[in-house]
Amino acid sequence: MQRLRFEEMTEDQKWELIEQMEEKCRSEDLEEFKEMTLALNKNVSDEARRIHKESIVIDACTFNVIKYGWRLEAAGCTALNCTVPGINDDAGGAFKSIWDYYQVINSDNRFRLILKPDDILEAKKNGQTGLIIGAQNNDFVRHHDMRSSLQAFHTLGLRVMQIAYNHRTFAADGCFSPANAGLSDTGIELIRLMEEFGITVDLSHVGWRSAEESLEMAQKPQIYSHSNPYALFQHPRNITDDQAKKCAATGGCIGVSAYPVTLYNGDKFPSIDEYVDCIEYYCNLVGVDHVGIGMDTTATEGAYPRWEIAYFNKVVRRTVGEDAVTYKSLANNRGYLAYKLEGLICLANFVKLIDHMLKRGFREPDIKKILGENWLRVFRDTWK
Repeated sequence: MQRLRFEEMTEDQKWELIEQMEEKCRSEDLEEFKEMTLALNKNVSDEARRIHKESIVIDACTFNVIKYGWRLEAAGCTALNCTVPGINDDAGGAFKSIWDYYQVINSDNRFRLILKPDDILEAKKNGQTGLIIGAQNNDFVRHHDMRSSLQAFHTLGLRVMQIAYNHRTFAADGCFSPANAGLSDTGIELIRLMEEFGITVDLSHVGWRSAEESLEMAQKPQIYSHSNPYALFQHPRNITDDQAKKCAATGGCIGVSAYPVTLYNGDKFPSIDEYVDCIEYYCNLVGVDHVGIGMDTTATEGAYPRWEIAYFNKVVRRTVGEDAVTYKSLANNRGYLAYKLEGLICLANFVKLIDHMLKRGFREPDIKKILGENWLRVFRDTWK
């Protein structure tokens, strides 16, 4: 049977193909995808390899760690801020998710649970990958006694938490909330308790007004774990220059995301060049001490849940349609690159990123700050 070309398909068929391709890319451990990814690391400079080996490398946004696979081996990360409670978890689901991560850590001595900044240094010393319990939503902590809830989840290991996801929560509006309202009374209480217990306030995905109100009340550094400049790419997930400056003013840090949607201007397909453009932009805007990496990619190959792909595919079709980078990318026969950056596919390409930054003229001390030293400083200031 002759295979239809993309332009010959109905819209339903096109979106079905997009979902199928994304499932193969994210939810299967394809050998060809592994070869494509690791091939990018082959010709990097000896200097890049040395810096990679010496550096504290912290990825401030990753997810789906189920085992120590080839991605983590190539990444050489000292610590990962992992999305552990799922975006729709209630308290019970969050506990189960944390429990699952404990099981992963206990099953392989190459992992280490990160509860304090010194644990990150120990992970570096011992050649381990530290896992930080983080969250991209906060519905699971909602309780009539917020203090007890935060105390319980901090005891379980929670160290980083967003005050909203794409949608509105009890605390704040998300970046897709049409009202763009500010913090609720409980949201203000939540931030104060997070600061008190030592849980880093993360503003990625948070609505602009809610984020700015949070930054204005900050008594400790706040972060954007994975957010790109709106000035370069006009996407609701990205942040304004004013927000970036206010984040830096708290002593915080902004992680540059490799999620293609937030690096797409509707014309040029995203690549490592656009990624480093964002790093340069933030360095010029707020200073190198406030810039980090938050890749926003899967840590264990093939571990991305299929149901989430189906959910997000429906959201993208409804909200973006034919302007989606995945749609246009498949229409241009780009295959798996519809879902990844050219030259920077996932966290396995950290050494490639270092090599590219060297070619752009970044100095070694600044590269080491961006790779992880800045995040370590923030965690020291917020986990007290």
